[in-house]
Amino acid sequence: MRFVYFLAIAVITTSLFLVSKAHGDGLASEVLPPSLIGSMNVTLSISSAPFLTDSNHAGTQLNMILMDASTQQPIPYDTLAISAFKGQDAVFGHIFKSDSGNFVLSFYPQQSGSITFNEQGGLLSGLFDQNSGNYNIKGPAFKSAGLYRFKIEVITMGAYNNQVSKSYTAGISIPEYDNLTINDPSYGTQHMQIIAYYDQLHNITYNPVKKFVNFTMPFDWSEQNISQLTVIHQEIRIPRTWGNFVVTKYDVYVNNIKIPDNRISIDDYSMSAYRIVHLILYKPDVENLLSEQKDPGQEMNFAIKPSDTNTFPVVQFTRNAQYKIALRWNPSKILTGSTTQFNFKVLDPFTVNETVGPISYDFSVLEGKGEAIYHQVGKTTDSSQGNNINVAFPTNYTGPITIAFENLNGSSFSSTEFPATVSHGIITNQSVVPEFPFTVLVILVTAFALSVSLSKSDLFKSTQI
Repeated sequence: MRFVYFLAIAVITTSLFLVSKAHGDGLASEVLPPSLIGSMNVTLSISSAPFLTDSNHAGTQLNMILMDASTQQPIPYDTLAISAFKGQDAVFGHIFKSDSGNFVLSFYPQQSGSITFNEQGGLLSGLFDQNSGNYNIKGPAFKSAGLYRFKIEVITMGAYNNQVSKSYTAGISIPEYDNLTINDPSYGTQHMQIIAYYDQLHNITYNPVKKFVNFTMPFDWSEQNISQLTVIHQEIRIPRTWGNFVVTKYDVYVNNIKIPDNRISIDDYSMSAYRIVHLILYKPDVENLLSEQKDPGQEMNFAIKPSDTNTFPVVQFTRNAQYKIALRWNPSKILTGSTTQFNFKVLDPFTVNETVGPISYDFSVLEGKGEAIYHQVGKTTDSSQGNNINVAFPTNYTGPITIAFENLNGSSFSSTEFPATVSHGIITNQSVVPEFPFTVLVILVTAFALSVSLSKSDLFKSTQI
């Protein structure tokens, strides 16, 4: 059994998602803060989920629950007037009732026509003044992904003759899934997926020379729009078999402006076949982007590439969150036919840089997730310098590897994995060096020396993507 959502995921996602979940921009669910309606403290939960209307078309289901904040139980006999907007456009407006306080709105998108609202339960329910709260809605609503905003007016609560007046606003993202097929000369056909939570994407491309994945999203850069923004979230799923993109750090640009590293998070836990890279931009980040542009237009142009530098140490929690492991390796680029030294520390998950130990461990380096290149059973020290393991890599393998720690302190649940990549190298009598033609190296050294002699001014130039 894989304990995917233990403390490790909480640590990875808490800093990224708590703010956005509180306000509902960029995620598919939101729980609004409690507020008084009459003498009762009330909260409203709203979430969205896709469902298949047939084998080719997806609908969207909204679930809203008006709850007593103290007991978290639905409040019965509610009437809600709900209006939805996307950007400046109204999507729908209607009055809904629910005897239970649970509203389920199933949207069947159509390209044209008027929107129809039909409550499930039929004529008899209406005759006996019963309201299921389940509605089928057909028409041109939620036909495209992106961010939708809701105005929700509570008209009755607790009884249909108990009229109240309370207004909520919420934002829910309908995710869009976009796929990109890449033919990599070293790693073959790779399938990347990008999930957009703010608006639809287009112009999704890969530049094999600069190793940039590029995509564009419509965006209103007006100050009025940014003032209402909470978060923009892009989720990039990278196949673990794509060695060029399985790295410890990524560089991300928006409109050619580099995004801070702390807005990029790597998730190696949630999916076995993919690494997930989360890009989260909060309102201050977007305001800073606006201040650095003279004419941003009406788009956000995203670009992501593997960074030329590694970020060490790489820290992961074990599946049961009993330990965290800080790992680094030297040299930072793992090459065929070379020896790499792995240094790791087993740390207490609840303190800062406190080494535990000594404890037993299994250490493995696997080709992808298959055959073992190296395996060692050992026992850690409690040294602050950590533990070193030297691994000689074969000359005939390049591609993704898995660095696995298992059975820490004898527990089968105390395990974790780190993805990495073995790159090509050239074998000499003394060492292995990266594939880099000597003549090119001479030219680069000469050019660098010349540039230094010509000028000692600032050599930094803006990155062209």
